[in-house]
Amino acid sequence: MATPWDKYLTEVVGKVWPGSLPAGTEDHSAAAMKTLFAAGTDCLKITIEARRERGVAIVASYRMNAEDFYQGELDLFDFGRQHKEWRIPGANCLDPAHPEVFAHWLEIFTEVANDFDIDGIEFDFRRWTHMISDPLKNHPILTKMVRQTQKMLQETARRKRRDRLLLGVRVGPSLDDPVGMEYPGGQVKNDISCRALGLDVKTWIEEELVDYVCPSLFWPRLPGIPKTSELVALATNKNVGVYPTVFPLPAWAEDAKNPVTDSPQTRRRHRDEIVQAALRCYEDGADGISTFNWSTYFPPGTVKQSPAKYSENYGRSNAGYQKVLMALHPKLGSKEALRQEASSTRL
Repeated sequence: MATPWDKYLTEVVGKVWPGSLPAGTEDHSAAAMKTLFAAGTDCLKITIEARRERGVAIVASYRMNAEDFYQGELDLFDFGRQHKEWRIPGANCLDPAHPEVFAHWLEIFTEVANDFDIDGIEFDFRRWTHMISDPLKNHPILTKMVRQTQKMLQETARRKRRDRLLLGVRVGPSLDDPVGMEYPGGQVKNDISCRALGLDVKTWIEEELVDYVCPSLFWPRLPGIPKTSELVALATNKNVGVYPTVFPLPAWAEDAKNPVTDSPQTRRRHRDEIVQAALRCYEDGADGISTFNWSTYFPPGTVKQSPAKYSENYGRSNAGYQKVLMALHPKLGSKEALRQEASSTRL
């Protein structure tokens, strides 16, 4: 039902970013997928196998209506190529207000739940900002999708003799704030609320249609965090977990006009901002922390495509930045571990 990632990727990359691929070559991720398919596997199956070895749950996360490939987004998959008339007006993604799009999405969710040994599904409504046309009117359609997916997952769980399969959602940073509101910690304005996205999270929690919610800013800078307490209040006495997203990028990093050089002091500053943001989420009642866009450090030469030389300026392409993230990530699930980090002078 779904289109393999490698089918059109090289073609679309060449159209959207002309000259980005040397003549006669293909995108490296498309080539990797082809190699995996030829070996009789894919990246999800490999991840599931690793999860089994480590006893870690895994959910298949969908970037709902992502527009990362801009004008080429709908050319990445067969259904989009065939039905561009069903796009959201002014956006590069399909509109689930069309019954045909809605049905196609549910078929994909069902296919993955049936064919892979996953522990559930996650809808990431935060990758982009167009989830459905006329969201203030059409939000019941997205609630219908959540409800039907939850039902499908539990039917699949029974067939597989599982207790249950999870349904999680990554949603806006507030329930109904107007654009321009400042979020806890400052640094972030002009984000978009759940209501403006068409996400009736209040109903999802009240009816326990989802197992967990991850409120998240779109592209924040530390120390900004979502309004966790709003969702915690809704989830009281409900079997729904609240896991706010802490982004890793400080407001002062990657400033071309005022670059910050990597140093022990810079790394401590970064570490402390992450720790304080996570602790603030716990103070607001979070059940845990979710993460997004956290970098992994690979020494040059250890992995193909790893940078030959890291940037000296602090940011995502800096080795020190990535090492800080790797050291902190395992500790985000423990308030005590974070408190110990907050009082530590070591890196």
